[in-house]
Amino acid sequence: MWRVLDLGGDNYYLHSERNSLVVERDGKETKIPYQDIHSITCHGNGILYSDSVFKACLKHNIPMIFCDEQHVPTGMLLALYQHKDSAQRHEIQLLASLPRKKRAWKFIVVQKLLCQSGFLEYLELTNYANQLKMFSQRVQSGDPSNTEAQGARLYFTALYGHGFYRSDRENEINAKLNYGYTILRSAVARAIITAGLHPSYGVYHSSRINPYSLVDDLMEPFRPLVDSVVHYLCSRYGIDSELTTQDKKELMRIPGIEVEYKNQKMEFSYALHLYVLDYLAYVSREKETIQFPRYSYAWAV
Repeated sequence: MWRVLDLGGDNYYLHSERNSLVVERDGKETKIPYQDIHSITCHGNGILYSDSVFKACLKHNIPMIFCDEQHVPTGMLLALYQHKDSAQRHEIQLLASLPRKKRAWKFIVVQKLLCQSGFLEYLELTNYANQLKMFSQRVQSGDPSNTEAQGARLYFTALYGHGFYRSDRENEINAKLNYGYTILRSAVARAIITAGLHPSYGVYHSSRINPYSLVDDLMEPFRPLVDSVVHYLCSRYGIDSELTTQDKKELMRIPGIEVEYKNQKMEFSYALHLYVLDYLAYVSREKETIQFPRYSYAWAV
């Protein structure tokens, strides 16, 4: 199984040796083959990197995510050309019609709302779950009414009450969510690059300063998976508990969990790869729908 590496402290030194990443700290040395690494998350201070590490990560398509003190991603090192048909597929993305992209966003929003509803149903918050199902039925192409944002407000109110805001950078729940979303984002980014797509050619998210618009689009239906892990952690250790090493270990399991895609069980990372290819088939007009991996809420209590 691939490993998600977390560098959350100080005084690390990273370099390469014989196709392995070498992590040194406080006189101790750990070697990890690059082929076993899924992604690397860096949110410590004073980390030193050899340029051989960056080159190896690009070669092996390993995202390196750099975060601030609230575990919010501020940058990412990501290879752009990992597929022989990258140029052709980039052109397909660029030539996709606006109605096609708007309809793709509708599929994504509907799926996200249904997954949020499913999680609330799992927690026996039936009234809120039913409201989100109703939201999913009124989403239009391109979601001009921003039903996705309305659903998110209702959803987080159901989970954590009216006083909870995702914009609160001091909230410990948000610290856990941000860390989990970072793990998810890196997994989706890797799948996009492996499939030969360009991460900045999104369907909804767009910004001159966001080079990962497509990543942010395609990850949306899987946020409730992260939410389920965070809810479990809060239930077990307390809502106000700080993000711990054990919390990170639980969240780092996400890329390797078992999900179902097209009636087959597989690792989430591989399902994401197939999902991205399905999205490509849709924008290429080879099919008229997008199929999404299905997951359970086994962590939630």
